[in-house]
Amino acid sequence: MKLNLITSALLFSTIHSSFAVEPIKTELTPIEVYSAYAIPVNQDQTASSLTVLTEKDFAGRNAAYVSDVLKTVPGMAFSSYGGRGTLNNVYLRGADANHVAVIIDGVKVNPVTGYGFDFGGLALSNINRIEVLRGEQSALWGSDAMGGVIYITTKSGLYQDKPFNLDFDVGTGSHDSTDGSATVSGYNNGFYYALHGDSHRTRGISAYSTDTFRYRTENGDNVSTGGAKERDKFHRDNASLRLGYDTDNKGIEVFASHSTQNSHYDTGYNDTDYDNYSHTRETLLKLSGYLGSEQELFKQKASVSHIKTDSNSYEAYSDSSYHAKRLNANYQLDVNFDRTGPITQALSILGEYQKSEYAANYNYPFYPLYSYALHDKKLTEKSIAAEYRLFTEQDNSLSASGRFSDSSEFENTFTGRIAGAYRLSPNFKAHASLGSAVQNPTMTEYYGYNGSYIANLALKPERSRGGELGLLMESGNKVHSLDVTYFARNVDRAISYETVNGYTRAVNLEGTSKIRGLEIAYNGKLSDDLTAYANYTFTRAKDAQNAELVRRPKHTANWGLAYQITQQLGANVNLSYVGKRIDSYYDENTWTSSRVKMPSYTLLNLGTDYQLTENINLYVHLNNLFDKKYEHTVGYGQDGRNVYVGLKGSF
Repeated sequence: MKLNLITSALLFSTIHSSFAVEPIKTELTPIEVYSAYAIPVNQDQTASSLTVLTEKDFAGRNAAYVSDVLKTVPGMAFSSYGGRGTLNNVYLRGADANHVAVIIDGVKVNPVTGYGFDFGGLALSNINRIEVLRGEQSALWGSDAMGGVIYITTKSGLYQDKPFNLDFDVGTGSHDSTDGSATVSGYNNGFYYALHGDSHRTRGISAYSTDTFRYRTENGDNVSTGGAKERDKFHRDNASLRLGYDTDNKGIEVFASHSTQNSHYDTGYNDTDYDNYSHTRETLLKLSGYLGSEQELFKQKASVSHIKTDSNSYEAYSDSSYHAKRLNANYQLDVNFDRTGPITQALSILGEYQKSEYAANYNYPFYPLYSYALHDKKLTEKSIAAEYRLFTEQDNSLSASGRFSDSSEFENTFTGRIAGAYRLSPNFKAHASLGSAVQNPTMTEYYGYNGSYIANLALKPERSRGGELGLLMESGNKVHSLDVTYFARNVDRAISYETVNGYTRAVNLEGTSKIRGLEIAYNGKLSDDLTAYANYTFTRAKDAQNAELVRRPKHTANWGLAYQITQQLGANVNLSYVGKRIDSYYDENTWTSSRVKMPSYTLLNLGTDYQLTENINLYVHLNNLFDKKYEHTVGYGQDGRNVYVGLKGSF
């Protein structure tokens, strides 16, 4: 029997059996979400497809890095250019890698370059929760949110039960990997703080595959990858400080963080000739505050943030660097004009100013014509947005939002969104949304990359129109939920590239790319000691010529169980399936590209943890149990069987 059939059987058997078990008396704790609306809202009231993952989910899914846990989310696909620390992008519901807005503590951290956020080195050590919001979200979050939003919240110290807390997590594993993190935090009479530091190192695996893989192109030719020998190291250090004061109706916070990252990677199939690596430094400063509450007529909040990124890359025949800054200032006024009774209504008005600066140098000593410099490139954007919200006691909801953006370089845009949910019965709720979104060209698409990849100042933003229709089924106490959602998206003016007379540039394609899909997601508590999740996503993503978009598998599925065996001992098992997909293969000998067919693969991960004392927990992760050989992205290696052992505690 094929592994994809096994995966599907496990998925649907879990769903079927979950509704047959004896009901559990305890209801789940309500969860507030921060990404779906302009204000925090109870998850039961949201009308969008949303996944919320907490520290308990991280542990139950054998996750040490953000990418580990995101791979278990419905609608998610990945491209990875090697092992830990190399470039790692997400494709949410078939959208491109740069079509997902990544928000950390309320700050959009998508790179100024415009490329997709790199999850390759982002660890979970200081992260409290992750929200994955799917669908067109530009009406609230602007450009970069065509496919959805990943909203990450770090540990703050706010509302801790004592003025001093110490949390730590240390571990070691395969490939000489070592990780360590510590957070000191506390809360007293409205004042709170959190001081955090973490470090992550690994000798890694080769970014290019060591194992040999053979593929067939769409034209019927055979190609092969593999044979690399060296290892590509990774090292990241991060530190942050948060200070704040909060009294439930007013507050102010200062946040600062700094990270440095060294990542080694491969750019040529003869990977032993030169050790390619990049060194990146990033500093974030943020000041925010609010006045009022949802129980008052008016609530105001404002924030100012500044991100500075410096990066240098060194390769065999070139070196490059870029320097980027982003200043963001925003203000929000919430008018809660209907605060009591069975129906509540509110209006939020948002204003945002954003200025991005970019400079880069590309030096090719052996090919001087390719050398290129970009100086003082700037992009400013002023936006105004509004959102109307209506909620009822029966968890019915309706929201409408719109955003107008005035850009200094690109055309002005308007995006809108309407979403609603209606509870058909205590166990069934229908939800739907319809929205539009935009994606501005990247800095290199607009201004060029080097002497052969030239600027195109006529580029226009990509546009998307899409929606979803779903049915949520829940048990009476909400410990079991099954959400079935159909989604669709049309994208026009998609950005690709063309080569004429030896010069390459980005262009807007004619026609419409069409993405259609279905998501099935189950979460449940089968007993007091046994929890489960299962999801399946079908995605069909094709361009205007009806060709499949690369790196979008038609079928993905995830399944997992977490069992608390005794009061001290717990265990979990997780299964992930990624179906067949198309990728682009570049032949360095002939300087030509072709589309190759990549096979499906299934990974099995096991985990266990043991509570040594009241405050200290020992955990073990055994990933890729059957040592499956596979590639996310053609030519680039992935971990075989690997183990990780850690110790974490809280005092």
